Amino acid sequence: MRLVLLVFVLLTCAACSTGQKALSSAQPGEIYLAALETPQATPEPTATALVASLTPTLLPTPELPTPESTLPLFETWSSQPTYLEESLPGLDFRVLYDSSRWALISNESGMPALVHRIIPYCQIVPTGGRGLPRGWVVESTFREIGGLQFEVAVASQEGQIKFVNYFGRANGIVTGFQVSFLEQMEDCLADAEVIFATLTSVPAATPTPSPTPTSDASTTPVPVLDLTPTP
Repeated sequence: MRLVLLVFVLLTCAACSTGQKALSSAQPGEIYLAALETPQATPEPTATALVASLTPTLLPTPELPTPESTLPLFETWSSQPTYLEESLPGLDFRVLYDSSRWALISNESGMPALVHRIIPYCQIVPTGGRGLPRGWVVESTFREIGGLQFEVAVASQEGQIKFVNYFGRANGIVTGFQVSFLEQMEDCLADAEVIFATLTSVPAATPTPSPTPTSDASTTPVPVLDLTPTP
């Protein structure tokens, strides 16, 4: 019995020694291939939620001219009405604005715009209204502002108000304004309606005619005297 056990132990040691020699004599490529052939547990893929940012890239706030005073100082903004066919010829619209709260500039599109000095991205531009793509909803109501009737069109996208248009008629002109904002919508609209309450018409500014060149005065020909001596 002891002899059988001794033989078994010797055979086991010989097998271990043979395996170690085979592994030590194997080349690195053979070990790598053996590892690839060995089945391994494949981890289940982890679902990663990719959230696309919906925040639009905002334009930098424009540089506004320094107000002449921090006290209310009303200035005029007049221009051609946006509905010329419905307005009397020879008239412009005119509104009054507090220059301590608003600045009249040309915006990034080259259009005249009233930009709020305190509320970021609050501005007023002339508009004639236009169609909107799918997904937008427009709700129109009629309101009295400063004794004038305005059609107020609220434009929304996915339930969020993007801008509000005001279309008013005053003293022979029909014109529209668009109020856009990013935050503080109610404050921006309230300040804008103070301006719309002053809407009126004024005679259109006529450009100063350029002087027309005048032709040189015609000179009367001087008679040539006959100085030939008479015989």
